[in-house]
Amino acid sequence: MATKDKYDRQLRLWGGHGQKLLAEAHVLLLGASSACTETMKNLVLPAVGNFMIVDDALVTERDLGNNFFVTKDSVGKSKAETVAELMREMNPDVKV
Repeated sequence: MATKDKYDRQLRLWGGHGQKLLAEAHVLLLGASSACTETMKNLVLPAVGNFMIVDDALVTERDLGNNFFVTKDSVGKSKAETVAELMREMNPDVKV
């Protein structure tokens, strides 16, 4: 886990034991739609530990307008892999 300061808000809410439980949690994300990725972002930032993303779709031009986590360079690539990469950048403490 990163520095204690990084998770200060969570530590004040549920203490070190609660943060440890978050870090050990496993989440399965079915789909990498804009709503799913926004939800995942809100779990990745406080360091909910382990994620798996299941989505066989590719990023399309349409996704550019409604999914903050994809870019023009992502078009034609796996949505799941693209989103996972960006989530790892947001918080390297989580395993996606």
